[in-house]
Amino acid sequence: MSMQNNSNFNQEGNDFKPKNGIYLRPGQNIPTELIKKLTLINKAYSDNGDFPKYQRDLLDLFDLKSPPTITKEVRAYIAGFIEGEGSLNIGLKKNDTSKFGMYLDPEFSVTQHVNGISNLYLILCYFHTGRLRHKNGSNATMVFTIDNRTAFEEKVVPFYESYTADFGVPYKKRRLEIFKKLLQLFKERAHLKEDRLLYEILPLWDSLRMQKGQKNESFPNLEAAQQYVKDFIKKKNPAKES
Repeated sequence: MSMQNNSNFNQEGNDFKPKNGIYLRPGQNIPTELIKKLTLINKAYSDNGDFPKYQRDLLDLFDLKSPPTITKEVRAYIAGFIEGEGSLNIGLKKNDTSKFGMYLDPEFSVTQHVNGISNLYLILCYFHTGRLRHKNGSNATMVFTIDNRTAFEEKVVPFYESYTADFGVPYKKRRLEIFKKLLQLFKERAHLKEDRLLYEILPLWDSLRMQKGQKNESFPNLEAAQQYVKDFIKKKNPAKES
């Protein structure tokens, strides 16, 4: 997107700042300057852990108004939004430094076009944790994510149970129950035990996968993931191979 052709953004020298909020027409990309600044803000937050400053930095970057006071009606709005746009997932990636050659990454996420970034900012302020980022490979999609297991147990799961359980669709209710089982298994450190990883955690990972058959996925199916672990163990411990 040409910065000169977009009246919604202002660029003075190398200093980029949204002007009067953000509005992109269909097909337009988020300016690279905005993505770079968001990346720097996220890095600073990772380094210092100062959540109030992180909130202020995002407020300024996206030229947002302070979120409303959290009332019963606001909670209902957030619940409806999460029911429609939120997701509970667990990623699985190969990692040679891990005990069994893979890394499991539970995540709660909510996606939204950048024009609706105020919705994601409201959710971030409500949970008082997590972060905002640009979705890789997209033109203008933003993502709010939480990947902290303590936050899952103390904030995310209780919110789902209190505000979406009564009206959520059966499919998402089932995903919540699977996600809760995964969290319990992590508490039991089952991911550090071969049999429990293979036959308890990985089947749950497979049941939560939303899209299958993608070129960039680490494993095409459950059997491939299980076989990878077995092969990895044999490679590290040749004596175990029969």
